[in-house]
Amino acid sequence: MQKVLLVSILAATILIPLVLANGGTLRQAVRRTAIATGVFCTFYWLALLFVYPLLQRSAPALGERTNTIAQ
Repeated sequence: MQKVLLVSILAATILIPLVLANGGTLRQAVRRTAIATGVFCTFYWLALLFVYPLLQRSAPALGERTNTIAQ
C-alpha cells in the first residue's frame, strides 16, 4: 500500500505540470498547474485522513497468514 501511495505522488508530480502547462501564456499555465496541484494535495490529504486508516485496519498484519486450506 505504501508503494502505491508513493507512486501516486510521483505520478501527480510529473503529470500535472506536463498536462496543464500546454498552451496559453506562461502565467496561465503556472496558475492552472498551481490550482491543480492544490486540489490534488487537498484530496490526497483527505484520503490519508479517512481512507488510509480504514485500509490499515482491514489488512492482515505482516506476519499473519490467512490460509483456509491448511486448517
